[in-house]
Amino acid sequence: MKTNIFIPTMHSKLHTLNILLAVVITLVSCNDGVDLHEIDIIKQGEFSWEQKEECSIIYTYDGQSVDIPATIKYRGGHSARYEKHSFSLELVTKYQLAGLPKDDDWILNANYIDKTFMRHKISYDLYCDMNEKNIAAASDYVNVSINSEPQGLYLITEEVNGGQVNLNKKDSLAMIFKDPPFLFESRIGNPQDSSNYYQQKFPKIHKSDQTVYIEAFRSVIFDTSDAVFDSEIGSWIDIENVIDWHLLLLYSYNADGIMKNFYLYKLDTHTPFRIAIWDYDHSFGRDGDNEMNMMDRSMRIERSKLFNRLLASESLDYMDKLKRRWAQLRSSGLFSENYMKSRVSKIDKKIYKSVQRNAEIWPLNSKWYYDENTYEEEKILFLKFVKMRLEVLDEEFDYRK
Repeated sequence: MKTNIFIPTMHSKLHTLNILLAVVITLVSCNDGVDLHEIDIIKQGEFSWEQKEECSIIYTYDGQSVDIPATIKYRGGHSARYEKHSFSLELVTKYQLAGLPKDDDWILNANYIDKTFMRHKISYDLYCDMNEKNIAAASDYVNVSINSEPQGLYLITEEVNGGQVNLNKKDSLAMIFKDPPFLFESRIGNPQDSSNYYQQKFPKIHKSDQTVYIEAFRSVIFDTSDAVFDSEIGSWIDIENVIDWHLLLLYSYNADGIMKNFYLYKLDTHTPFRIAIWDYDHSFGRDGDNEMNMMDRSMRIERSKLFNRLLASESLDYMDKLKRRWAQLRSSGLFSENYMKSRVSKIDKKIYKSVQRNAEIWPLNSKWYYDENTYEEEKILFLKFVKMRLEVLDEEFDYRK
């Protein structure tokens, strides 16, 4: 299956497309925006990267404020180099923030490198819209301060955990792994935690180590004959869920999400593994470090042994299932320009004012960006990519409207 085809477009057509998209963006933008909910982190001293420390947050919404004790630490890997940092926040009690479901574990995502602030949220929402069983973190927007000093716009998300995916925690085979490196052919040399190689989140690995189970699953992918793989893979992982994940990766062109940036979870003894997604700023025309990628660099989806074996199977008809599912998503309107324009418009109306304030704190021409695109220009780039990508995949999947 070809996933990295680039269809060149005449310069005049691209110029016309840019003008049309600029008109669309201008029409849907709301230059007033709204006043978002506010989180002021009150803390003495520096923040730790290693462990959560005591703080309190003053959460302001609808004209009222509440003071909530909490613990907090910096969060991030590659993104740690940016001046604007993300946070892991744990409240002492579950609380509803930004209209999201009550929880005590939250992520304040700085979303620094994505000038639209939309790639994560749109990807998460789209994945959930594709199927009610698909899981991604619920998210929305807040303005964040530290000791009353404004830090700009953040995406607040639930932390994906056993509670969110509705694990049966009493079942001995209920488990969840964050970003497990189980699709790499060789063992990676720099795991995040050498004592917890597959990043088991539930149950706690010292209580019940599920390494043997995930390695048995990995062995089915890497070590079995075609006949055994075809007969057993459906009992190990939900194929329909994998198809949705596969298609979202292709559509968003998220090369970073092929081997990592997902949760692998199993609800109980009787259900197969499923995929919950996270970290999608590496998508829709940009790579994770903000470098532009309008399909001129390959996704290299062949890195995934799971996808390779599914596509090569003669009895599973996986490619035909991908095509049928693509046609369903296209005809339903979920994978469409209209869906994306609607989502961009809705989010723009909510965050426009905060985006402008954020740019005053964190300028859009800093050394970490490859170009000086404005928020408006970046929205145009996003929608231009959507149009181009839909055309490419329609051809690959032989879809006719």
